[in-house]
Amino acid sequence: MKNNTYRKLRKRLTVLFLCCSFVVLGAVSILIAILSYSAGYYGNQGALTTSDFLMFYLQHAWEVNLFLYVLAYVLFLYVFIGLFYRNMNILVSVLEGNTVDKVPFFFRLLPEFQIAKDKVEDMIAKRNESKQLSIQEKEHKNELLMYLAHDLKTPLTSMIGYINHILDHHVDGEQMEKSLSIANEKAHRLDELIEEFEEILRYDDKVSMLDASPLDICALIKQQVNGFYPLMEKRGIKAQVDIPEMLEIEADYDKLQRLLDNLMRNAITYSDSDSIIYIHCREDESQITLEYRNDGEEIDEEAVSHLFEKFYRASTARTSSSGGAGLGLAIAKEIVELHHGSIDAHKEGKQIVFTIHLWKKLGGKL
Repeated sequence: MKNNTYRKLRKRLTVLFLCCSFVVLGAVSILIAILSYSAGYYGNQGALTTSDFLMFYLQHAWEVNLFLYVLAYVLFLYVFIGLFYRNMNILVSVLEGNTVDKVPFFFRLLPEFQIAKDKVEDMIAKRNESKQLSIQEKEHKNELLMYLAHDLKTPLTSMIGYINHILDHHVDGEQMEKSLSIANEKAHRLDELIEEFEEILRYDDKVSMLDASPLDICALIKQQVNGFYPLMEKRGIKAQVDIPEMLEIEADYDKLQRLLDNLMRNAITYSDSDSIIYIHCREDESQITLEYRNDGEEIDEEAVSHLFEKFYRASTARTSSSGGAGLGLAIAKEIVELHHGSIDAHKEGKQIVFTIHLWKKLGGKL
């Protein structure tokens, strides 16, 4: 593709150079013809003197003609090369991030220059956007680390308090059991927060190349649901699964397992107690549609639009007892897009619905 563009530009430059050369040489030829005719005409009339230019031309016609051709061609080369480098300077200026208000005439004669300029501007715009997103992600990350550092103090303070109470006071069996139970609960919460720290610190290498193979996604969904049964039972949550007996797609097993794990964990974390998580899967000729929906706390449309951003958590979920590092759904989106699929979230009343589209064969694009 690059070689083809280069050949087109070289061909256009050659044609333009030859055309301009013919125009310049033609103009000089017309000028010489006028001089030759005028000199001959006035010479025959006897109207020329030795000091007249036309008399000089009659005496040195060959030298004057050659001088005019060389002078015109040198000036033409100077202007042509100058215009070419002016175009190159504009491309360099665009590459440096400067705004170009007026482009030279060459850009209209040689579309490749305009195409190159547009590509450079698009590249710079994407780079600036990526840089801005990187800055925002860093700010979110630092803010989240600050919140987690603060959250770590709460269970740690409680643990130290209850352990000191046991050590400093003679407590009976019932008080001992209650104190140890609370200390154990806070220790588990501390462990969860430390895992969040680890997840943030190792995020950079979450998604890489795919190792795709045929797999039964329905079996994987059932396996995931069964794995989360103890966590659901603790909160009285049930899963209603409506999927085919078997549905084979081409995907990366480990990454798809992580995708389903993140979606299920998110649904359980933000579901109301004693509610139902609905999991539905359907297929058409070339792709499948997977849907997770759950009843949970109220979340506004603005928060829904940010759910797939890294390190984002809705403000209502920003508590010391729920919510993670805000990476689960961001990772889920990256995995889906790596499979050339799509994922989105929307509200239906009190329910939040996640819809995933995946190709049966990995070569497709949505």
